Amino acid sequence: MRDIYDYIHEYFNNQKRYSFPYDRKTLKELTDSNGLYVLFENGEKYNGLDRIVRIGSHDGNDRLIKRLGNHFNSKLHRGSVFRKHIGRCFLNIAEDNYLEHWNRPFKSRVEKEIHGKYVDLEYEKKYEDKVTEHIHKNLSFAIIPKVYDRVKRDRIEEGLISSLNQSDKKICSENWLGNYHPDKRIRNAKIWNIEYLKHQPLDLKEFKELIEK
Repeated sequence: MRDIYDYIHEYFNNQKRYSFPYDRKTLKELTDSNGLYVLFENGEKYNGLDRIVRIGSHDGNDRLIKRLGNHFNSKLHRGSVFRKHIGRCFLNIAEDNYLEHWNRPFKSRVEKEIHGKYVDLEYEKKYEDKVTEHIHKNLSFAIIPKVYDRVKRDRIEEGLISSLNQSDKKICSENWLGNYHPDKRIRNAKIWNIEYLKHQPLDLKEFKELIEK
């Protein structure tokens, strides 16, 4: 029996898809730099459809394009939770002890004083490159454009994430990179999200309003 999990996948599989190198100007015109993104990953399928692997938004207004750039174009994982997640998988696969230092903050003077003896930016470059390569080769996204109100963006984000996580239909491939994440929340949810997993899923009325806006 089809339910919200099916409807979400069917709808976003039929939306325009973007991948690297995407045109920033086109996306800016489409979204007015506000909205949400829905990520897909090569090799991930659900019932003949491309499987959604992440839902994302942005905090401040007019920052959607910058947020996508943090994921796709930056080589600094500390500016992207998504890049952090992927890097942790590669470190875990390699059984690299640097995994315990990967998420250390390292921006402010105080952070550098505290964590400087652990953080090796030169060493991190090889993993940053692996993360970038994986994203460029395997990730694509659809857009929910022009959602200007942050409260509404947050509700859409949490509703979609919790709908995906709480479904008994959720599935991933045996080779999905997220299976190697040290945090079981990623492994269990089968998406690259750890926030909003247990929040209120979208109901059919909310979903209808989303796709008809």
